[in-house]
Amino acid sequence: LLDVLKALQAVHEVGIIHRDIAPDNIYITKNGTVKVLDFGAARYATSHHSKSLSVIVKQGYTPIEQYRSRGDQGPWTDVYAAAATFYKMVTGETPEDSMERAVKDTLKPISKYVHIKKSVETAVMNAMNVQIDGRTKSAKQFADELRAAEVKRVIVKEKKADTGRWSLGMKIIVA
Repeated sequence: LLDVLKALQAVHEVGIIHRDIAPDNIYITKNGTVKVLDFGAARYATSHHSKSLSVIVKQGYTPIEQYRSRGDQGPWTDVYAAAATFYKMVTGETPEDSMERAVKDTLKPISKYVHIKKSVETAVMNAMNVQIDGRTKSAKQFADELRAAEVKRVIVKEKKADTGRWSLGMKIIVA
């Protein structure tokens, strides 16, 4: 995974988002070199946040923003997919789809399947946060967290939609 993150960091630095990181796009050569392939879905990020017109989806590995034609995509998009790939590598289970997790997140921690260092598990779970606000932002940050002795879990509460509630000021004015 660290080799994949190193490759992602390199392409992100030149403004490219892979957008299709999954087990079938990562190869290990006979001499042990890790190769990230299939840049067919790659997107050149012309601004800080890429607003892609195409939708590329791979069940279990695609973050929620990639389901929208104008989703807020960036390095964090590839970070999610890399973490989901690691989750599959370690547990043998394809992670629940991000759209389903957005409704009710029932993703089981890696430690439910195998023994793993708490800091590594936390780094992976942070990188797989459904909401971008709570997700690890870059491949470098993810790699650093994977190597860290301690990582703080980031959980973002879903923002409730404004359902017509009036602010205290509006209630006073109307009264």
